[in-house]
Amino acid sequence: MTTLIIDDEAPARTIVRQYLADFPQVRIVGECADGFAAVESIAQLQPELVFLDIQMPGLNGFEVLGRLEQVPRVVFSTAYDQYALSAFEAGALDYLLKPYDRTRFRRAVDRVLQHTADAPDANLQRLLQRLEDARSTMPAPAAPAAFPPRLFVPQGARLVAVPVETIRWVEAAGDYATLHTTTGQHLSNLGITALQHRLDPQRFLRIHRSVLVALNAVSELERDGSGGYYATLEGGKVVRVSRSYADALRPLLG
Repeated sequence: MTTLIIDDEAPARTIVRQYLADFPQVRIVGECADGFAAVESIAQLQPELVFLDIQMPGLNGFEVLGRLEQVPRVVFSTAYDQYALSAFEAGALDYLLKPYDRTRFRRAVDRVLQHTADAPDANLQRLLQRLEDARSTMPAPAAPAAFPPRLFVPQGARLVAVPVETIRWVEAAGDYATLHTTTGQHLSNLGITALQHRLDPQRFLRIHRSVLVALNAVSELERDGSGGYYATLEGGKVVRVSRSYADALRPLLG
């Protein structure tokens, strides 16, 4: 497994390098000391795993991930425990709180290796089953106030109501987003993240940083060979489930 070490402190990088010597199945391909270099190195080297500090010059660890098209497996390492929840929400496989010892580090790497060893067919089957369950028994929104039945989009000088039940997928369009519905396309003045918060997560899933889909619109999934999937929607549209979002989905699959 190719690995990149990202930390602005040289002693911290040295510890990771020394501890990784216990794992011949892990190969270090580089080191970075700031966020901008991390983004460039990940894009160039395409590591399968990164050990990522959170507080760094230039960009913090979360901002680094936000700039990536494909996010590798991530183990965060930081001296600040308040970032733990955000780290796991970002799809991290583990969170090392400095200072950590070799035993704690070994548990983190073992978790990564076990995650890699999980059968992809089993993961795919669980995801397919969840999509099928969502299509057959679509749960109601948790509360009308939290998940409105309609979204309003600008059309000239007017605001037009778009029923949420007609939305099949949402695509980022710069600071805005395009709603692809059963009746046509509508440009929302909200970004995709804002729309994600307004749509029921039991009915809509973020599968890429630029794509949000209705679960009951997904008819087929196919592995892409790099840890993600290709999702075929009603009508034949194919959208990609990036590896970072596929990893985040797996804990929800049961």
